[in-house]
Amino acid sequence: MGHDGKKEVRREMRLVLANLDKRWEAAAHREVCGELIALFSSQLPVSIEHILGWVPSLPGEVDLAVFMAEMLRRGRKVYLPRILSPGLMEFIQIGDEWGAQLIRGHRGILEPREGSGAVLTAQDPETLAVLVPGLAFDARGGRLGRGGGFYDRFLARSELSGAAKIGVCWSMQVVHDTPTDHYDVAMNWLCHERGSLKIVQAGG
Repeated sequence: MGHDGKKEVRREMRLVLANLDKRWEAAAHREVCGELIALFSSQLPVSIEHILGWVPSLPGEVDLAVFMAEMLRRGRKVYLPRILSPGLMEFIQIGDEWGAQLIRGHRGILEPREGSGAVLTAQDPETLAVLVPGLAFDARGGRLGRGGGFYDRFLARSELSGAAKIGVCWSMQVVHDTPTDHYDVAMNWLCHERGSLKIVQAGG
């Protein structure tokens, strides 16, 4: 599927996400966070120490606040993205009062204030888990982003090749096939309000 196919899927999924029932969404946020907590408690390696999350800024994005608070309570290090320039971002470590450290950045998206926490540096990939947003995912680990290329570029870094990459979404965003390109990085897990799925790569 080419550029037109991606454009059409993005258009359709944005429409779906913009029209979610708010009462359903409020409950589903907590359900996704509960599934993530269960995933980190029983399925992922205990070696994971650094968790990269996000702050919802667009219609239909999952709110990870409950999950991040629980990970901080357990002593894990949690980070949020900060946009540096088009297509380029870094991750800033947050603490318990992280909400007070957010400012409006690129396109009005909330992000940690510069200097509010340590910048994520190269780590043993076995200690890293990246929670990845997207418009659509499939059971093979394919992901369709929103078109900015931020996560495509970030996940392509060689030092992240062994990190756990977890696509987080609503179950309705899991489709039969996502239109992807050769440079797209596959997810290792999918997690939504109905559960989680470990991705088994072809030939793996």
